[in-house]
Amino acid sequence: MKRILFINLRSHYVERMEPLYAAKKLGVEVVLLADIKPQIDDGYISEDNFIITDTYDMANAVQKVIEFAKEKPIDGVLTWSDKDVELVSLIAEKLDIPAPSIEASKNARNKFLMRKAISEENPELCPKFSRVTNFSEFKEAVDVIGTPGVLKPVGASGSKTIVKIYSETDLESVFERVRSETRISRDKVYKYFPDEYIYEELLSGDEMSVEGFVSSVTGEVVIAGMTDKYVTDEYSTEYKEIEPSQKSPKFLKLYSEKVKSAVKSLGITACSFHAEVKVVGEALKVIEIAARPGGGFITTHLVKLASGVSFIEETIKNALNQPIDKKNLF
Repeated sequence: MKRILFINLRSHYVERMEPLYAAKKLGVEVVLLADIKPQIDDGYISEDNFIITDTYDMANAVQKVIEFAKEKPIDGVLTWSDKDVELVSLIAEKLDIPAPSIEASKNARNKFLMRKAISEENPELCPKFSRVTNFSEFKEAVDVIGTPGVLKPVGASGSKTIVKIYSETDLESVFERVRSETRISRDKVYKYFPDEYIYEELLSGDEMSVEGFVSSVTGEVVIAGMTDKYVTDEYSTEYKEIEPSQKSPKFLKLYSEKVKSAVKSLGITACSFHAEVKVVGEALKVIEIAARPGGGFITTHLVKLASGVSFIEETIKNALNQPIDKKNLF
């Protein structure tokens, strides 16, 4: 029996359980590395397969997994959220199992490094952007890029502390607000890239997400789902998703190729990915690309309902260095 390591599970109970159902169906034993023991249905993880530790302390977490694997070898590792993408790579490197390289995981985690990597090969897929670490750099970025724009921390997720800038008034108070809201004492997610932000053009157009895999067997980028997303203007809160996308087949084919190119430029391998983009006609701009499965019930439910193939099962198989089922090719 293959054994896979999950690093944390999703906060919503329905999404939390889906990977455990999928692993059981595939006959894969689950080990869970987590900050706290989560509420799950009985029988899906054996008591001796929990590794409970502070996963923000990556060096210690890696060591605990290495010790565990001496008695119970681990064949694959994956996570469901952005914060643990780098930890996946560190563990995979030590255990010699499939996952993105540490450099690639940083490209996927740090929004500035992501923009830089994509723009070097596909500048048309990125808005104007600038790295910001203090108010002086922020003011200079606004002067060069202009408004409207967006200021956000490079390492957060879930739309945390994304501030839209529509004028050049009160810039200092805006920057201080963002710095205050991104203190490590407020949320430990900010410890990965402290006091580092990105300012970029505010993108217009329709929002979509694109789900897929980079095959651990062939290296091929496979698109498995494309979703139309409806998002509120002020807080970027998703309130409706349609899968599959209702855009024209001609445009979807173009979008697919552009996302594949962006994924390749990040250097990520052997994982699933979740790309968020804005589109206007044939044009596509990348919002961000995560080296893990998407949330919001897209990968746990919508892709399977639309394609008949479980995205979560394929994610597990890919982490175990097994071929991806091409029946869910979008």
